[in-house]
Amino acid sequence: MDNKKLNDMIINMRRELHRIPEVGTDLPQTKKYVLDKLKSLGLEVKECSLDSGMVCDIGNVKSGNIVAIRADMDALPIVEETGVEYASKNGNMHACGHDAHTACLLGAAYYLSENKDRLKNGAVRLVFQAAEEIAKGAKNLLKDGLLDGVSAIVGTHIGTIVTDIPNGEFVLQGGPLMASNDKFVIKVIGKGSHGAYPHLGSDPILIASQIVQAIYNIKSREIIATDPTVISICIINGGSQYNIIPSEVTLEGNFRTFSEENVKFIRKRIKEISESIAIANRAKAEVIMEWGCSPVINDNKIAEELSEVCNKLGFKKSAYFTSSMAGEDFAEYLHKIPGTFIFFSTMTEKNTPHHNSKFEIDESKLYQPSILMSEWAIKHLENK
Repeated sequence: MDNKKLNDMIINMRRELHRIPEVGTDLPQTKKYVLDKLKSLGLEVKECSLDSGMVCDIGNVKSGNIVAIRADMDALPIVEETGVEYASKNGNMHACGHDAHTACLLGAAYYLSENKDRLKNGAVRLVFQAAEEIAKGAKNLLKDGLLDGVSAIVGTHIGTIVTDIPNGEFVLQGGPLMASNDKFVIKVIGKGSHGAYPHLGSDPILIASQIVQAIYNIKSREIIATDPTVISICIINGGSQYNIIPSEVTLEGNFRTFSEENVKFIRKRIKEISESIAIANRAKAEVIMEWGCSPVINDNKIAEELSEVCNKLGFKKSAYFTSSMAGEDFAEYLHKIPGTFIFFSTMTEKNTPHHNSKFEIDESKLYQPSILMSEWAIKHLENK
């Protein structure tokens, strides 16, 4: 299969998937679409018992020499406004490019099936993951044992996440690539009163504002300035009437960093600060931390292998990319398995950001991630 035919196939699959976006852990239509494509190639699929994820192997599984290629399949609860002919109409949208990720991995399935004779030394496990957007899918596949035996893993993210990288270029580098992502919820419980008599209550709005300022000081005054860190409080809910001081206010936010030590430190400090300020104001604070995902730290050796394959294929790559503060649950695999996460720019002239109702991609080179990851897998297995 030549590159044009492969790319046309990937585009067609991507657009079909784009019409049926589903969110979270349960992706019945998407799962059926992928299953049908894999079974048409004669591949045996193992389904995850915890969500819609699945894996299948191509090559000599009995060798015990297995590497993996991963794609995520879930979408976002966004009403699409692209106006394209294949736009979703179900209230969800592939506004982060996971439709392209899935299509590229299906493209790899076709490519590897055609090159099966080159996989005598091992097998490639294709990993189709649900629930990346809520940071649950990777954990579910690992918990279900579907990555057992895998010695190396790669995956690709397309789109405009690499904002300064020209269209058609790969980011292939070891070390920190993407930040951790953790959510926190702070419920401030005070005592409501009439707005004219604040001394009779304990104002949770005032307390919440003090907590916000103090939490932002963690970054500016408690973490060394050379450590990239972001703390953002994005939701404040409380109150129902202009002259009534409410009894409760809820804050929700997230923080991102590249250090596991900083993750633990920030979690501890948010709890301490919130509870202490509340006590000082005759109130109470309940802090809930929802563990998201760890930083994506790429393996240097695998990044070098990918770079060498990229050069041989004649594909373009970026000289260097500054690490992104966005998060990715691909990090969960990297806790267990050496691997590298790849960026591939599919930027259009509009340069629309991810998670936007008008997000779009340039489809003209989608065959490249499929071939790069497949050829890396073949070469890696040959050298084991």
